[in-house]
Amino acid sequence: MLSEKPSFFKGGSGHNFSGTPASTVSSAARPVSLSDMPAREASSTAPKNAKGAGFFDALISVSLFAIFFGLPIFFTGLTFQGIAFEKQMYFYVWLLIGIVAWASKGVVTGEMHIRRTALDIFILLFLVVYGVSALMSVDRWHSFWGFFGDPSRGMISLTALALAYYFIMSHFTMKRFFLMFGGFLASGFLVVVWSILGVSGVSFLPEAIQTYAPLSLIGTVSTLGIFLSVLVPLFITALYLVWKSTSMKPGFRFTFLGFIGLGLLGTLYLMLALYPFLLDTTKSSLSWMVPLGGISFFLVYILAQIVRPPEQLTWVPMFVFVAILAFLMIGSNSLLRATLPVEVSPNQRLSLQVAKESLKENFFLGVGPANYGYAFSQYRPNEYNNGPLYSVRFYQGTGVFFESLTTIGLIGTALLLIVWLSYLSMGMYLLSSDKEKNKYLSLGLWTGSIMFFIAAFTAPLNGTLILIGVLISTLALALLMKESHSEERYYSLSFKASPKYALALAFIFMLVSAGVAFLFVFIGKVYLADIAVGTAARMSAQAPQKESLALMSSAIGKYPQEGRYYTRLGQEQLSLLLDVEVRKSEEDQDKDVNSALYQQAVGNIKEATRRMPNDVLSIETLGLAKENGVPYVTDADAAVLLTDGFDAYKRASELEPTNPLLIIKQGQMKRLLADAKDPKADAVEQSALYEEAKGLFMKAAEKKPNLAAAHYNLALTEARLKNMDGALKSITAALQYDRNNANFKYNQGIFYQVRDKGNDKELAETAFKDILKDNDKLIDVRLSLGLLYESWNKRDQALEQYRKILDFLPTDGNEMIQSTRKQVEKLISTLQSGKSNIASDSSAAEIVQPTTLSPSLPVTPSAEPNASPLTGPTP
Repeated sequence: MLSEKPSFFKGGSGHNFSGTPASTVSSAARPVSLSDMPAREASSTAPKNAKGAGFFDALISVSLFAIFFGLPIFFTGLTFQGIAFEKQMYFYVWLLIGIVAWASKGVVTGEMHIRRTALDIFILLFLVVYGVSALMSVDRWHSFWGFFGDPSRGMISLTALALAYYFIMSHFTMKRFFLMFGGFLASGFLVVVWSILGVSGVSFLPEAIQTYAPLSLIGTVSTLGIFLSVLVPLFITALYLVWKSTSMKPGFRFTFLGFIGLGLLGTLYLMLALYPFLLDTTKSSLSWMVPLGGISFFLVYILAQIVRPPEQLTWVPMFVFVAILAFLMIGSNSLLRATLPVEVSPNQRLSLQVAKESLKENFFLGVGPANYGYAFSQYRPNEYNNGPLYSVRFYQGTGVFFESLTTIGLIGTALLLIVWLSYLSMGMYLLSSDKEKNKYLSLGLWTGSIMFFIAAFTAPLNGTLILIGVLISTLALALLMKESHSEERYYSLSFKASPKYALALAFIFMLVSAGVAFLFVFIGKVYLADIAVGTAARMSAQAPQKESLALMSSAIGKYPQEGRYYTRLGQEQLSLLLDVEVRKSEEDQDKDVNSALYQQAVGNIKEATRRMPNDVLSIETLGLAKENGVPYVTDADAAVLLTDGFDAYKRASELEPTNPLLIIKQGQMKRLLADAKDPKADAVEQSALYEEAKGLFMKAAEKKPNLAAAHYNLALTEARLKNMDGALKSITAALQYDRNNANFKYNQGIFYQVRDKGNDKELAETAFKDILKDNDKLIDVRLSLGLLYESWNKRDQALEQYRKILDFLPTDGNEMIQSTRKQVEKLISTLQSGKSNIASDSSAAEIVQPTTLSPSLPVTPSAEPNASPLTGPTP
């Protein structure tokens, strides 16, 4: 008699979870139809020797092997978006090949079977909610396709993962299991070898390939650590499997055991070597819980004798558990020989704060899949400015859970948790029941699933880990159901049911085939486009050149939907303009060509903002482009450009309200507009603009009190308003936070010189001389010091400074240097004639005008896809 099970595990889910072989389950209660009969019964109705079925079966096996073997190790290093993007495209291609083979086999045999599982309804509901959230997203295209750099959060990726789940479940056999499991372990072994050589500083690749090769094949060093943690229980499981094998020849058996043992030891070595990225308990990341929690789970089942490994190898998981504890106690070590990159990610507290603020306005469906970057900018707390990483913009959260709350809201996250908990409860039930079946294979894979589950709450997961996590979890469930002898039920589609039904299915098949063909072509074009942009970026990293612009234009032609490409093309055009064309002599410059190139750059960046209207990076890049365009337009149009630049920075600040750098840029635009006004004819308007700029700089200083740039720009504006006391107060505050900044010191000296009260001249002299100690060839500083001595009636010291300037200017220099020499010689001549270079009717403020730092667009744009031109690289 069958024992009564909870309703969740009854036949309504399509499974018998009692552990009783399916052949013993009574079906007398209702008629059995083809749509839910066990696999061996359903398959018996199809032609066993249908022509071509064997080929498609083989192709399905090849695609499954290629996915599991190739995903961890595949890379080209040629794309602009990086390794996560490359692996995503690789996954799409092989999955599409498998789906085509599956559908083709269905056409050949006349039937198609899809495995039923207890998760079907929850997966469908989650897909629907995810799709609705994508439709209501702040950036629909990227919610559909996935964000630039890592498209794993897009609707396409989620759909592909759901297809992969049913593809694996529907074609699972023990033969294919060994193919997939063996392929993944072989790939994992290669990752271990690669990583050991990499962290040891061993150059093992040809120089031409070394340039493109990443240190971590999984993406980042942190995600590599999580991947290595998952390998541990899988290597232990492989040891058990090979040890118990009776069909393998002794020589092969011990060879495999040796390789598996080396893989396990190499993995443990890397976990210790990468301690700061994985096991460091003093950092905000909780990734150390992944290996410790997983191995604890594995060991509990063995100690409770629910699973019984070979007696000779029972000590292995205990050894690994003790080793990990020892690593935690050993802490940082000197095993690393290579310089590893600095990696940053938002901690759990920051991710939770962003999620809470986002839910206040986007409670049910979030801001949209793959749009965490938007939410982070919009809802990051002001206290984020207190840290050194205040300028870093994160596009993924720490932990899938917090990121889901932000992007797909409470409904989507609740359904995601239901899928997870249903999966875990099903697995725990099956794994814990029927101890006599000794499911040691399932225990190893299920431990890997548990590790991914822990990582989903504690660590940042890139697209590679998400793909691998879903694949391993699917394989674990299929294996566990096989080892538990759970009843296999299928949704069956038949081309033989009736002519009308067959015609409808054939039509659907044709539509699916056309869709798959379109996706193949589209993915190919996307991949080729990104390779073109990557090539262009590497070319321009050496020096801006027109060939890179042609490559980027061709990439946009292949994949016009991506806004980042337009931003990059605009940056490259401005880079070429600023670094090449403008540096030519006046005779060689073609102002019409320069103006046209500038207009093209602005047009491309505007197109980027049209396609990504809520993207801070695109909008702030437009602001910089407008700001840097003043030399290429008439004076009348310059004010329009500066106003447009202000509007762009204002919009960017609306999208990222706590970023003080964007507020500073608004203030700079206001000050530049004021500088362009006539101080006599437009005095009132000029003063009002300066006051607006002052208010913005004060606001930036409130957002981040220790931001030197805010105090510095406030000082410059106070000087424009002739409030020298306020200017000196602000410049002193700026120097408090950046003591070695020569610009700050120089302007402090200028302010003392202009105010000219008490011992201000001595203080100005000290400031100028302090700068010259570090670099005595600064002409501007020596000129200011000479003018200071003139105003101080120290003519000999002034002459000394002017003559030193001449010493630094070669007599055979270019036209600009010769012009400067003539000006300095005139200063010397005037002073030697007994006259002064300072007019007697000049006010102190007119003697020296304080300098304004107006940052321009970087000459060479960053090689990172999502790097801000204001804040630098972002993770």
